Amino acid sequence: MDNEKDVLDKADALLRRHAPVGSETGTVPVLTDLVDDPANRLTSELARDVFHRVMAEVEGRLAADLEKRLAQHLVPQVHAAVASAIGDLRQELANAIGDAVADALRNRPPK
Repeated sequence: MDNEKDVLDKADALLRRHAPVGSETGTVPVLTDLVDDPANRLTSELARDVFHRVMAEVEGRLAADLEKRLAQHLVPQVHAAVASAIGDLRQELANAIGDAVADALRNRPPK
């Protein structure tokens, strides 16, 4: 009984604190603003837990899908870049060998 009186006293105090002075209209808080409902807390915790689980699943799937798509687009480009670089290096190597042979022939001692 004392607990009920305490709740009612708190509700009355809340209503007096938020009721507009000299007016019977306006926003008036309801009792649920004052009373902490364990069911609401449990629902909030459950909603938060479900949100985090869903986001983890979605982020995992998005990461895997993004990696797959990037691989599909980037692998051909990387292969082309490597082939081009090898082609450039081959030409540079051939030029360096040619220059070295020409220098060696120019600088060889006469017979």
